[in-house]
Amino acid sequence: MHLVKEIVKVNPYELHLLFEDGNIHIVPLEKRLKEWSGNEESIFRDLLNPDYFNKVKLNKELETIFWDNGVDFCPDMLFQWSEK
Repeated sequence: MHLVKEIVKVNPYELHLLFEDGNIHIVPLEKRLKEWSGNEESIFRDLLNPDYFNKVKLNKELETIFWDNGVDFCPDMLFQWSEK
């Protein structure tokens, strides 16, 4: 299992995350967020607002990222979607 240790940098729709392997991985999310935001009631729509996207937080207990609206991602998926 891969774990997020730190949010290093946040760009619009892109996260630079330090994983337990000691490497920083870039996770591009724009395409996925747009796909998942087709429904007006989708909680992913909030993340299309760059100001809200930038409010991402680290859950130190679960070692992943989340937003206050309830969106979070499995750290293994973030690792899979990432580019080194």
